[in-house]
Amino acid sequence: MLFFFFRLLLAPLAVLAGTLAQRRFGHAISGLIVGLPLTSLPLLWLVALQHGTAFASSMTGALLVGSIAEAVVLWLYARLTMHVSPMLALGGTLAAFAFVAGAVNYLKLSAILAALITAAGFALALWLWPSNAGDTTSPSGRSRLWLRLVLSAVFTLVIVSLAGRLGPVVSGLVDALPAMSLMMAFMTHQDHGAHASSTFLRGVTRGSYSYLVAMLVLAETLRSGNLLLAFALAMGAALVVQAGVQAFDSLTVASRGATLHESEEGVESSVSRGVPEAVCS
Repeated sequence: MLFFFFRLLLAPLAVLAGTLAQRRFGHAISGLIVGLPLTSLPLLWLVALQHGTAFASSMTGALLVGSIAEAVVLWLYARLTMHVSPMLALGGTLAAFAFVAGAVNYLKLSAILAALITAAGFALALWLWPSNAGDTTSPSGRSRLWLRLVLSAVFTLVIVSLAGRLGPVVSGLVDALPAMSLMMAFMTHQDHGAHASSTFLRGVTRGSYSYLVAMLVLAETLRSGNLLLAFALAMGAALVVQAGVQAFDSLTVASRGATLHESEEGVESSVSRGVPEAVCS
């Protein structure tokens, strides 16, 4: 019974953390938090306990292959939010995920190669991230937390319960669907507008590098059979990468601020030199 309740509360707790961060710190920071493997690692832990480390390792490898589709759908949903309704955007994104995940599965990629392709996909998605200038949605300001928690609990229960029947490969591909991110983006789109949804998903994409590294570390270390060590190393790697992303963003913002300050000083200096001395006195 205790194990069942742990499964039930697994994803809702992560969604609750992301939603509270969304209210307190904004959509971008919330996306960074949701981008962490806060649901995938515990879910894979449960799978490993039920079906063994070999099963969980194979599932993690398939998840990495499916992550190539994740890089596509995060960008695609942000693009669609600018032009269509939340429901159409979600439907188109799910269809795209099914197509891309099925296609990459036939390529039989290794976990490392899949991780490299996904990392390049995240970088390309961030570079091509759609502008929010076309956002015309009128936000309602609502935040249906209860619905987010229920949907996340249902998804976790379905994945863990069906993992044995679907097998490690299909289970990994299904788990690669960023269901929590898309669900929160969908509701953010409805409640706060397309701009907020796009900002949230951009944060998720930036934060997904930590998820990607954690899955790669987990796929390799699970082969040792030491469950505790594998998950500890995976979570540690995720936190280190996330800290690196945050540090890089902080340095970028600081650099832009310094450049802007120098530009303003240059303009002021040019204006001062252009004022006649008599006027200055």
